[in-house]
Amino acid sequence: MNTLRYGTTKENVVSLLVVTPQGDMFRTRREVRKSSSGYELNQLYMGSEGTLGIICELTLRLQRVLPFRSGGLLPFADVRAAVSTVVEAVHTDPPSLLRCELLNAEGVECTNVMFRTSLQELPTLFLEFRGSQHADLRRDFDSISAIAARHGCLSEHQRFAASGDELDEIWEARRGCYFAAAMYSGKKGDRLWTGDVCVPVPHLAECVADAEAEVRLNGFKPVICAHIADGNFHCVVPHQPNEREAVRKIEQRLVDRALQLGGTVTGEHGVGIGKVHHSCIEHGQVHIAVQQAVKKALDPLGIMNPGKVLLMESASTER
Repeated sequence: MNTLRYGTTKENVVSLLVVTPQGDMFRTRREVRKSSSGYELNQLYMGSEGTLGIICELTLRLQRVLPFRSGGLLPFADVRAAVSTVVEAVHTDPPSLLRCELLNAEGVECTNVMFRTSLQELPTLFLEFRGSQHADLRRDFDSISAIAARHGCLSEHQRFAASGDELDEIWEARRGCYFAAAMYSGKKGDRLWTGDVCVPVPHLAECVADAEAEVRLNGFKPVICAHIADGNFHCVVPHQPNEREAVRKIEQRLVDRALQLGGTVTGEHGVGIGKVHHSCIEHGQVHIAVQQAVKKALDPLGIMNPGKVLLMESASTER
């Protein structure tokens, strides 16, 4: 959740110790601040989901923890207005903004039930600030609040949490949204489908609003929880086993829309098995052929996490 300020995990990995399929061990990079020597193997192995080797040690870049924390909630009448606020706020780059997360109305509703909270059941932005001075945190919150007001923020339900303890209490809903979604309908045997697309920030409001409308139109409840400042959002759809085909069609339309907007089929969950086909559509035949060539060269026997990330036979990009 701290990507906005500190970058993704892979941006904070300095070096890896890797075991190859042949049993050899090597380090991907010297543990120095910068290096332009050789191929960038950190990214290759971290993105391979265990299909090229086993990562048995990693060296991480550390970040200094600043002493003061505060944050707040900004509720809106609709999800498009909430996301539009984020798009504008990200461009202003408030120095102390650490995290900016979103729950839509259904997300707040189901977490209220699970955690016995009483948040307004509205699309809501969750903000966290860190810094060396309390005044700086309040200044940045007020700055984002002013942007939110221009996008229709319901100021009567807005909250500012001046202390870390108060902040943790109101953030509980965002942290537990996946588990709350599993209990949302109250139906025995519910399954969860979880989307994980990421789109360029200028197209974010459109994509999130369309995803929410698509799921509702098909008779399901969309629980949207998002690392929204990254352009990454999760649309969780509770459903019964006999509804899986209907949810699969929704999934395809949501993925298609993200790709049409210049996005990716997975922002952080990875490809695994379930998104192999979507990944082929995103990257195209030449890109997939390069990946296959790397896999064949480094794991010729196909023993590392077989069947994951990409198909080793000719991959079609046709639906």
